Amino acid sequence: MKLTVLVDNQASSNCKAEHGLSFYIEYNNKKIVFDAGQTDIATINAHKLGIDLNQTDLIVLSHGHYDHGNGLKYFPKNKPLLAHPDIFTKRYKRTNNQYIGLDLSETDIENSFKITRSSKPVKIEHQAWFMGEIPRITDFESISPKYILENGETDPIIDDTALTFNTNKGIVIITGCSHSGICNIVLKAKEFFPHNPIAAIVGGFHLSQIDERLEKTVKFFKQHHITKLYPSHCTHPRVICHLSTHFDVSWISSGDIIEF
Repeated sequence: MKLTVLVDNQASSNCKAEHGLSFYIEYNNKKIVFDAGQTDIATINAHKLGIDLNQTDLIVLSHGHYDHGNGLKYFPKNKPLLAHPDIFTKRYKRTNNQYIGLDLSETDIENSFKITRSSKPVKIEHQAWFMGEIPRITDFESISPKYILENGETDPIIDDTALTFNTNKGIVIITGCSHSGICNIVLKAKEFFPHNPIAAIVGGFHLSQIDERLEKTVKFFKQHHITKLYPSHCTHPRVICHLSTHFDVSWISSGDIIEF
């Protein structure tokens, strides 16, 4: 399995960065784009890295936020797209009412891609899964009050999901923002491969503070024998530094390549 970081908040080599996330995943003979960033930077970086996005077999959206899905408008058309049905939810920041949902409408995406909506898990390749809706099980990963719906209620971001792959080294979990809770995502991933160790977690953890939640997350990771982390995007640098005192941590950037 090979993962190329098309977009992240920081960049390496000659690639560009933006507040967003996009991964290009090669697993067996399948080429998967996970999230699309917020502008055309994912496609620009793909070209620089010698990746032909016309060869993409599947695009997956982790959830319906602008920094993960607005870049879709620059991707090749008529590709299969897999996402939760609620990605089109109108959503805002509570503090200033800034719109943070997708710019593309449901009709725009239906006209541009072969979309499959699923709240249930979907098998995307032999021993590779789109997890579907993530149950909120842990008692310390509460819903953030930062995001609201059109009616002013807190947005539970129920569409937040992730991918899981079984590799020779163990389970690899790929996350977008982990709004559903990174530990909840791990618990869901274990359902697909209950007897396999977790080799690594790659992506955004949505952790920003050195607090009780982080300490409980560290304890959870240790209980589940998770040792290798590739945090990015919505994982604050201070959190990454703290995690590195407990685990083998590689802070990833646009242009990085990871192989499992």
